[in-house]
Amino acid sequence: MQSKKELEKRLQKIANILESIESMENYLHNLNIKIPKASKEIIDKMINSDEIKEIVEGINEHRPPRLALIGRSGVGKSSLINALTGSYLAETSAVEVGTKDADVYTYEKDEEVIFEIIDTRGFEENIQVDTHSAEDELIKAIKDFEPDAFLVLNDGSDRTTLKADAKYLNELLNNMDVEVPIITAVTRVDSLEPAREKSAPEYSQKKKNNIKDKKNQVITVLKDAGIENPVVIPVSAYVEWSNESPELLTKKEQEELTIDYDGRYNIDGLIEHLENSMEFKASLNMMMNDRIDNAIKKIAQKIVHSFSGVSAAIATTPIPVGDIFVLVPIQVVEVILIAQLKGIELDKEAAKDFIISLGGVALVGLGLRFVAQQGTKFLNLAIVGSGSAVSAGVAYSGTYSIGQAAIKYYLEDKSKEEIDIELNKPEELEKEKLDIEDGQDIKTNKSIKKRKES
Repeated sequence: MQSKKELEKRLQKIANILESIESMENYLHNLNIKIPKASKEIIDKMINSDEIKEIVEGINEHRPPRLALIGRSGVGKSSLINALTGSYLAETSAVEVGTKDADVYTYEKDEEVIFEIIDTRGFEENIQVDTHSAEDELIKAIKDFEPDAFLVLNDGSDRTTLKADAKYLNELLNNMDVEVPIITAVTRVDSLEPAREKSAPEYSQKKKNNIKDKKNQVITVLKDAGIENPVVIPVSAYVEWSNESPELLTKKEQEELTIDYDGRYNIDGLIEHLENSMEFKASLNMMMNDRIDNAIKKIAQKIVHSFSGVSAAIATTPIPVGDIFVLVPIQVVEVILIAQLKGIELDKEAAKDFIISLGGVALVGLGLRFVAQQGTKFLNLAIVGSGSAVSAGVAYSGTYSIGQAAIKYYLEDKSKEEIDIELNKPEELEKEKLDIEDGQDIKTNKSIKKRKES
């Protein structure tokens, strides 16, 4: 049985590995992989890039996420927090923050802080009364809190307040000059017609259509209010607990509550967006409060996307390092880290052998089919900068594919044959295509586009 404590130990080993790599050539000295002189500097720079440093800092400094909740009273803020964790979390007493329009508190479980919250409880009052001093106090309190994300809650069953809320929200955010993710959660979509349907897996097409319409309506209103590219996620936090009056229980009794009826909808989608958009030191803590097996897979995906972004950056450099071979040092480290998440102490030779053994298995995605045809010639045991340059999209694709194969092999105990079948499924190739198109070049911060196939 894997534990959070054991995962902490594995993560620390990953951080130690990454911190120990000062020179990739020295790190791989016993593998007979010759890195071209022109490539050494850029590879070392990439292994010490912001993407990789974020992983190390996240492990060493992970902490509870700080969320700024914005919404009217009674919109279901506590219910949503409980739905995010699947537990009835105890809310601590509010901390004085210098304004009557916000409360700061934490949600805790087993004496561990799960979330830190600033709740703008004066939201509707500030809409109704033009009080600049109160708004200034609220803005200062939020800035001092330094939230990782803004979670704007809108009651999906209430049509009367959306426009006023959107207008005030836009003014508030403009005055704060926000640089963290802003997510609008449309709550209580279980109350949309047919309201009798509470079990999310059994929602009728009519209810799904109404949820979609509600989401589009909120997006339109937010855009009309001046909020660009709004992220809107419809959710239901409907849960029936094992006690009908949980608010009357002691903290210990609340922590022992179980879910009698689970009517949650799209909570996983909200969690995924938070984890992907927040700073890693906050999202890692959130991941680790999930089931440990889920946490391991989520962290593995973070590693894959980070190393894929690094590979894409290498491919865009002006010196001749775009050759697919030069990506292997990055991919060796990627495989070692993924195996470490399962507690497997993989040495560098074994990681290199794993990549070689894949042959046409993991390297079938998009632009890498030509590499798969080369078999073990793929590595040639020497990385040469011979000029066969690849695009950022193909570089991303190759490292992404190897990472996904490592996840399936080391974390999911899949055989090479099973990996071959799974990675060739149309839905897997489409997922890879979308991931590549959404990937970010860490040097230019521009979207990576996959190479147009001839």
